[in-house]
Amino acid sequence: MDLTKRFPRGPRERMAGIAMLPRTIDKARAAAAGTLGDYIYDCPMDRQLFAALGVDGAAFLDAASHAADDDALLAWLRARAALPAGDALREHNAAIDAWAPKSKKGREHFLEARQRVAPGRTDIETWTELLDVEEGRIPLAAR
Repeated sequence: MDLTKRFPRGPRERMAGIAMLPRTIDKARAAAAGTLGDYIYDCPMDRQLFAALGVDGAAFLDAASHAADDDALLAWLRARAALPAGDALREHNAAIDAWAPKSKKGREHFLEARQRVAPGRTDIETWTELLDVEEGRIPLAAR
């Protein structure tokens, strides 16, 4: 996975019903290959996923870099009984879907990024939405 040439999968994309899992897999593989570009592996959204899975970033990175494909990594997670279900899964997916700044400084950073990526798009209120705009999953023009 070369994230200097293409975008990772979106944060809302799911695998085994888990939001952020495909994106974090892409970032882990890119980190292992040295092709992460401007992306950050083990960012706060990744850490939300790791908490839901009950794994840490280093173990996930190692597993992702050795797994032959997504199914193999999913099998590794299943073997660890690391797949959230029920309320835990719903809470995790909701947290990713509504990922927003949690502090005044974070809000300022978000507003600067939004102005840079999507000038005038005051309807974009979460990091998840901003990533989707920046990576082309939501059109730049106002909805």
